[in-house]
Amino acid sequence: MIKKIIIVTGAAGFIGSSIVVALSKEYNIIAIDQRQPTHALIKAAPNIKWEKLDISNANKVYNTFQKIEEDLGTIDFVIHLAAYYHFGNDWRIEYEKSNIRGTENIIKASIKQRVGRIIFTSSIAAMVPPPRGDSLTEKSAVSDYFPYAKSKSEGEKIIKNASGEIPGIVLRLAGVFSDWCELPPLYSLMKLWLSSGPFSKTIPGKGESGIPYIHIIDTIRIIKRCIQLSDQLDSFEIFLASQNGAVMHKDLFSSVTESPGNAGSVKPIYVPLELVKIGLNIKIILGSFVNKIPFEQNWMLEFIDRPWTVENSYTQKKLDWQCKSNMNILERLPVILNHFKTQKNNWIERNTVRILGEYFYS
Repeated sequence: MIKKIIIVTGAAGFIGSSIVVALSKEYNIIAIDQRQPTHALIKAAPNIKWEKLDISNANKVYNTFQKIEEDLGTIDFVIHLAAYYHFGNDWRIEYEKSNIRGTENIIKASIKQRVGRIIFTSSIAAMVPPPRGDSLTEKSAVSDYFPYAKSKSEGEKIIKNASGEIPGIVLRLAGVFSDWCELPPLYSLMKLWLSSGPFSKTIPGKGESGIPYIHIIDTIRIIKRCIQLSDQLDSFEIFLASQNGAVMHKDLFSSVTESPGNAGSVKPIYVPLELVKIGLNIKIILGSFVNKIPFEQNWMLEFIDRPWTVENSYTQKKLDWQCKSNMNILERLPVILNHFKTQKNNWIERNTVRILGEYFYS
């Protein structure tokens, strides 16, 4: 049986590396990234063909896609993961270069080489939280409330507008985590609550801030379903890669502080918004002196106690898929915490490079 040919962009990143390793067992994978893969990643999937490529360079993207087709045959799928992100509220040239122009280049090259379908990873964070009592669905609109969200919104438009020439899937991802955490918002909270400092019991607001999560294993599973069911899907689809609902900070706090090894019930201290603002500004100022700007930013304060609650029944029905119950964030926290306790330095390093956008597969 001839293996399908799949191009994966951003293949050396956190999500991309796990995707290419998993898919390489079943498909012919061409991995694209502007960084070289680590020796560990090459060893994990030795049959992958790697292409070092800056996707903002249109000619190089076209030539690479053309060469792949000449060497291997028709490209069945492009999984477009490559994207720039940071957590500040300033628009950076990298958003235009990588997330918008790069996506346009990938789409144009895919159309020219008659690729079967493109799968574009967007983010649930590209939508604003719903009103209290409501949920985000596949029909919810994206927004430009901060630069990363704006870049993903523009990317989704590019995929939709091209769907008459190349079928597309927009996969809006929840917060993707692993058994090492490796998700900046979650890491920031865990680092605080596992510390011995004076703020280690604090939760901003009423503890009702929250996001939906998805384990990297479930992320792989939903991408596989998109590939397997592609012929049965519409020319343009939006799916929410997420568990239903949202996990609130107060529930995370309980699970982190009352997990095995942390004896006794720890009572959280809920911090009013005005005090949170003061504390965050002090943290940002102090961080600027040592060139260590915190993950938390002032624009995030607007979303305290406004959870990104998700209802993705359309995705579940259309793909016959849902997150596995044992991959739920609250179920995996004991595993994450065990890594923190038994391999603390490694745990911190893995999460630090993830925040800095310098992830490497190990």
